[in-house]
Amino acid sequence: MDRRSFLAASAAAAGLSAMDQRGALAQAVLSRAPAPDAGANAQADGPLLVARPVVSGPAAESITILQPIAGPATGFVEFAIDDAPFERVDAGGHGLLPYEPHVLKFRLPGLPAGRNVRYRVTAHRVDWRPVRQFIHGEIVTAQPEVGPEKTFRTLDPSATETRFIVWNDTHENSETLKALAQQTAARRPDFLLWNGDQTNDVHYEADISGQVLSPAGVELASSWPLAYARGNHDLRGPAARNLTDFTGTPNDRYYYAFRSGPVAVLVMDTGEDKPDDHPVFGGLAAFVKYRERQTKWLAETVQAPWFAEAPFRVLFCHIPLWWIKDRRDIDYWEFSKVCRDAWTPLLAEAGVQLVISGHTHDHAWLPATEKQPLGQLIGGGPKPAHATIIEGLATRDKLTLTVQKLDGKVVHVVELNA
Repeated sequence: MDRRSFLAASAAAAGLSAMDQRGALAQAVLSRAPAPDAGANAQADGPLLVARPVVSGPAAESITILQPIAGPATGFVEFAIDDAPFERVDAGGHGLLPYEPHVLKFRLPGLPAGRNVRYRVTAHRVDWRPVRQFIHGEIVTAQPEVGPEKTFRTLDPSATETRFIVWNDTHENSETLKALAQQTAARRPDFLLWNGDQTNDVHYEADISGQVLSPAGVELASSWPLAYARGNHDLRGPAARNLTDFTGTPNDRYYYAFRSGPVAVLVMDTGEDKPDDHPVFGGLAAFVKYRERQTKWLAETVQAPWFAEAPFRVLFCHIPLWWIKDRRDIDYWEFSKVCRDAWTPLLAEAGVQLVISGHTHDHAWLPATEKQPLGQLIGGGPKPAHATIIEGLATRDKLTLTVQKLDGKVVHVVELNA
């Protein structure tokens, strides 16, 4: 049966006209956008900008603005350095502006380091009516609950001091996320590093904004840059392949590097906690080659003067390279021995002093030893009683990391000298 015959037969079987069937087929092809009978028109009475934007990157030359939206829309962002006039940035490419159902993603041009950047997002709904008609809705620069203008400061590699915050293994726990957001806002860091397992799994694209951009409705990172590290749970589910639409990592990779004051940062992706041939992956895992690409990238990155000359060099990765014991009585990896074996020689040679991870849901500090050349710091778990917030403060002489429970109890203080 040819395509036209198939469509005619399908239309007849469904009791639809040929025109209705063509429209239904087009909506199926555009399945990322809601169907006409339950789509943009049904959401038109609610707010379009459903959460505050997220500043991701986090280096000055790789900043991305992500704006969660409710329903198909297009838009642009305007930014201004200090008191300069606003400049406009459009998303999309190849002659087309965005038409997105869940998030608008804007990549800013390279920005100067250590400067205040004001920005605002403008968006409007775009309803699509089968077969060839777009209908533009009301233009929205902001809603009162979102705020018309936000400001963040770009990272400064030459600064004499930097402060950062680390979350990990939040696993969509609302109580933990709200407490972390409140405590982070009080500290006003230069950047926030979210160190993996933001999600329990990534089954549906429509859910991702609520998982990684506005979890539990918190203001995640609209006033400081977010450094996103991917965890093993963030790899699970069919929609995990769409995660880059909702994250703003440099070049859309989950391994990258940047510098903030005295600290040179590596963010790397430890992948899954099982080997590629484990049956749970159904033949869809390919982390061996991915790890090899990261290893090659690492060897090149640590040679860069901006990295090699930093007083402190730190690796962030979700699965720790060391744990309090090496278990061999289970069929999965409690720590990432494969990454440890591949990366440790390069990290040690480059003078990396510290690895900061999560994954175990049990905080720990493992100082460097003769067999473990790097210190390993691990954050807590998703439940409020087990969650931790890690604060790092670096000067040119000392890096101090304080690990606290959500009730303020200090469980680890780590001090490293330059």
